[in-house]
Amino acid sequence: MATHNPVESWSAAARLLHWLMAVLIALQGIGGWIGHEMDRSPLKVDVMTAHKSLGITLLLLAVIRLLWRWAHPAPPQPAGSKPWEIRAAWLSHAALYLLMIALPLSGWLAASTSLIPWKLWWFIPWPSIAPVDPHLHEIATEVHEALVWSLMAILVVHIAAALRHHFVKHDTVLLRILRGRP
Repeated sequence: MATHNPVESWSAAARLLHWLMAVLIALQGIGGWIGHEMDRSPLKVDVMTAHKSLGITLLLLAVIRLLWRWAHPAPPQPAGSKPWEIRAAWLSHAALYLLMIALPLSGWLAASTSLIPWKLWWFIPWPSIAPVDPHLHEIATEVHEALVWSLMAILVVHIAAALRHHFVKHDTVLLRILRGRP
């Protein structure tokens, strides 16, 4: 398995982190939505424990991914890319990374300020980052939900751009993240 980004493509490690996080973020969204819609019950506590635990796991993966990206820069944009496309790609990726950090942190804050204790994956005591506070909990929850909607919007743009590169521009952007080579 290559440990660096080849000149024109993403390494196997970068692709693994990308797709693993994509699947886990999708599961996280589904679990959060289901848990949000449930009535109070022991099952809801379990669903939300899984949601919180996956959020912390995603936060740790995002940090690993950021460190990997720092050490292994992205492959260059395809030849002929317009300056606005390069800037838009940079901004959308920066927003995705920011949201991959901010979303779990806002969820952690909401969980910390709640009256309901929880353990990471039901076994590991997880520290609170704030005291129990109903007012702060409400604010943290609203921020968390706003960040969820922001992530969904950026993901729609991200996916649309990848499909545009593949089906309209006929370049290698999508293939590089799918299979690692043009």
